[in-house]
Amino acid sequence: MKKLILIFSLLFSLFMSMSVFAADYSIGSASWDVGDKALATWDETEDKTKYKVQLYKGNKKVGSNNAASSEKYDFTKLIIDNGAGNYHFKVYPLKGGPSMTVDSDIEYFDYDAIAEYKKKRSGTTPSSNNTNNNTNSTTSTGTNNATVTGWYQTNNTWHYRKADGTHATNWFMVNNLWYFFDANGNMLTGWIENNGNKYYLNQPNGDMPVGWALINDKWYYFEESGLYKKGWIEYNGHWYYLDANGQMVTNTTIDGYNINQDGVWVQ
Repeated sequence: MKKLILIFSLLFSLFMSMSVFAADYSIGSASWDVGDKALATWDETEDKTKYKVQLYKGNKKVGSNNAASSEKYDFTKLIIDNGAGNYHFKVYPLKGGPSMTVDSDIEYFDYDAIAEYKKKRSGTTPSSNNTNNNTNSTTSTGTNNATVTGWYQTNNTWHYRKADGTHATNWFMVNNLWYFFDANGNMLTGWIENNGNKYYLNQPNGDMPVGWALINDKWYYFEESGLYKKGWIEYNGHWYYLDANGQMVTNTTIDGYNINQDGVWVQ
């Protein structure tokens, strides 16, 4: 009897120790903090671990599965690069594994919000409305001041004056983003044709998109050159079909292959 009691006592102690010391890696919730930056945030796990967080635009992954050492991740640059749209993210504790993934709510980032993020990051994009003392570029509205270097606006049209005093025309890169200016130095937006090719420039910012872009409720995929893809493309392990106009097709059959509502070939 004493041995039996001792065994039960040891088992009870072991159970209690496991209950006390069992690691808790669960994440309570995930949400957006969209002040000066587009921050993905989530509740810190009770026990210390790192995290894996993935950004999505609509149903498509944006960028890679990122590692984070704290309960937040800055997606500002990725959202700037991928343009306006609905974004959400998924996060899971590294020690807990993907089975503990938590999905955030959807947050819509419009062009104005992205323009503000650009302004805060560089101070030299068309969205800037003040002088940036940390660069050689200034921004002016309503004037064609010959002393202005960088972005300035006249009659709601943006221009870029280079350091040599001449205006940017044709394709011109600013802060790693491509813009197109006509022969008079006016920045263009929307669809344009150049050298027989068709390009799109985000509105109202004017930068050329690369990767997926949602335009008038239609998805396109743009190469680094700015040309849109056509036909079958593979992206993050899924196949999509883009028609002759570059628009992603949904809910149809192409070449005998079924494509679902998300534009994905269903095998």
